[in-house]
Amino acid sequence: MRRMLLGAVLILTAGLVSCAKHVKEDVFVSDPNLKEGLFAELKGDYETAEKIFRSSPDRYWGHLLLSDMYLYRFRDYDRALKEVEEVEKSINRKSPEAEEVLYRKGLILQSMGRYPEAGKVYEYVAVNFPEGKYFEDATEAVEEMFRRNFPETLATYDGGYVSSMMLEWALEQIPPFQRNRYDNPEGRKTLVERLAIEEVALKEAEALGLDTTDFVRRRMEVERKTALRQAYYQYGVKAKAKATEKEMKAYYKAHRSNYREPARIEIVRVVLKDSAKAYEILKAVREGASIDSLASDTTINVMKREAKNGGKLVIFDTYETYKPLFKVAFKHDTGDVFVFHQDTLWMVVKLLSKKPERYKTYDEVKNIVRNAIEGEKEREIYTRERERLKKFYGVEIFIEADTSEGKEERVMEPEMEEAPDAEAFTRLEKALPDTVAVIRALSKVITKEDLLDRIQKLPPKYQNMYLTVRGARDFLENGILPEILEVSEAELRRYYLHYPIYSRLRRSYKDAMLMALYDKLVKSKVEVSDDEVRKYYDTHRDEFVEEGKVRVQRIVVKDRRTAYRILRDIRRGKANPDSLARKLSDVRTERLRNGYVYITEKSEPDFYRKAMRSPLKRWRITRLKDGRWAVYRVLEKKKRRVKPYEEVREIIYARLSRQKERELYEKALDYLKKKYHIVVYEDRIERKEKTEPKGVHPENPQKMEGGVKEKPKSKSTK
Repeated sequence: MRRMLLGAVLILTAGLVSCAKHVKEDVFVSDPNLKEGLFAELKGDYETAEKIFRSSPDRYWGHLLLSDMYLYRFRDYDRALKEVEEVEKSINRKSPEAEEVLYRKGLILQSMGRYPEAGKVYEYVAVNFPEGKYFEDATEAVEEMFRRNFPETLATYDGGYVSSMMLEWALEQIPPFQRNRYDNPEGRKTLVERLAIEEVALKEAEALGLDTTDFVRRRMEVERKTALRQAYYQYGVKAKAKATEKEMKAYYKAHRSNYREPARIEIVRVVLKDSAKAYEILKAVREGASIDSLASDTTINVMKREAKNGGKLVIFDTYETYKPLFKVAFKHDTGDVFVFHQDTLWMVVKLLSKKPERYKTYDEVKNIVRNAIEGEKEREIYTRERERLKKFYGVEIFIEADTSEGKEERVMEPEMEEAPDAEAFTRLEKALPDTVAVIRALSKVITKEDLLDRIQKLPPKYQNMYLTVRGARDFLENGILPEILEVSEAELRRYYLHYPIYSRLRRSYKDAMLMALYDKLVKSKVEVSDDEVRKYYDTHRDEFVEEGKVRVQRIVVKDRRTAYRILRDIRRGKANPDSLARKLSDVRTERLRNGYVYITEKSEPDFYRKAMRSPLKRWRITRLKDGRWAVYRVLEKKKRRVKPYEEVREIIYARLSRQKERELYEKALDYLKKKYHIVVYEDRIERKEKTEPKGVHPENPQKMEGGVKEKPKSKSTK
């Protein structure tokens, strides 16, 4: 509700502000000098890119692109902010150019943890640039800053705090079936503390320089590529495929027949083979007899299955079989009863209702029309963009295209898992040139080793599709190149600045850093020696006792006579034991298993002892403790034993590792709480349970800067 109100206020306020123009999108790409710097950045030559951006005659874009590089590539927020503020000094805050500058400033301030300031800047962008490029992004960012700047503080730590709205938001992210664990004072306290610990853990990870580790870099690289490809499609394709009102109306007019609702009738009928009987029933119905009862009478109605449904039918004008009946019935008035003759059948029909055909209005199908137009546009734009990207980035492919006609592609069925032929890789390797493609603008060379390595990483059922020259080129064009070009385009066009992508990359960065910190403070310190494992085994041998058990097949019956008859039939070969167990066993679970069951010392001690003394596979008979009788044979015997050390060594090692990991984790939490002075206000959380939180009224956005204005009443989390 708060989110909706806040959004409504921003939109209403934005409606009062007019910015007729905005900066031409991505104009920096058309500047030859800046373009050279952008390509240098994409190639990883940041020193050259920095020189070009800084010396560019276009001071506006030069500083902004430099700021983007500091923010995105290095997370150097101070330098990024300095570049943005340099541009801010020279522009009018009401001019269209201000949107690009101020939105970037909001991102940088947020990245620095200066949430009140970031909230103000985002709010300014959302209010003053309602038609701008970043309006939706700024609006979404304001909502998050609103949560972070909510004045009711539930926990503090060095450099930050957890607000009540941050807690509410965190609760909303928990799946409903798990939410009950936290929807109480103790659970909320745990969640608030967790939110604070996550923030300080990120600070600790950055202080330790874990962002430079291979673990974080690998995880971030995977997430970066995925996020940027989605960003490319969202902002580079989908955003360009918007349908106009004029296009939608024209499409609706051209495809109006697709939105036709057919005419329909609802009838009750009695079907007969005798015309005299039909007119007799017609007369009876007109005199007051119930046609429903007559239609339901299977001795009268020829259509037996239809009679069971009361003789009712709904017929559309598109039903070919019923067209003659439909035409006649539709001419009648609702409630009319009449006789209809077709082929050898006579029908007494009552028209219950009729509805003429209609065409859905434009407003009814507007969203369907929009989706149809935009879907087609997206496909066209994406196809066109793929070719443009190849040309723009200077792609050259050295695998010759197969232009032969009538050559069938080998298509693998999804369920086929056949392993690829080892010789196929060798044949393909010999057939491919050493360099399969180059991307000149990025100075990137794709070798046949790169291509084969990517194919080998595919599941076997897909590898087979690309183990020909034609298939390899297809994989290169539709798999490898689009990934490189779409990621590069998203970075070049700064799509990562859009708030959903920025937030996603920040979350993935945070997750990777927290995992790296956990590994450093906890997992990497877990050490379990062989002596510890051996000592645990010697001390806890009772935990590794394997209970004695026998596997038998048995048929349990209620009386002695039946048991002996079954035993006699089995021994003479007159009956199948499996079949007898399924039919006769008095124990349902054993019936389902054809009588096969494990008996342990604890489950049935008397029967277990008898079975252990019995010879294997010989059918015998015994009386059970509950008075029933069992015909059985012993198939396997296992005596009680203590599992040897070697058999349980890995189990003990894992158990001790988990135990030490938990202990180290608790120590790490205590270390973070003390170092960053985490304080949770339990009394406020309990009070919040009893009363509704006092919200900031969205009509007074100045209160967003709230922050922590009171000194914490020290209440330790311990």
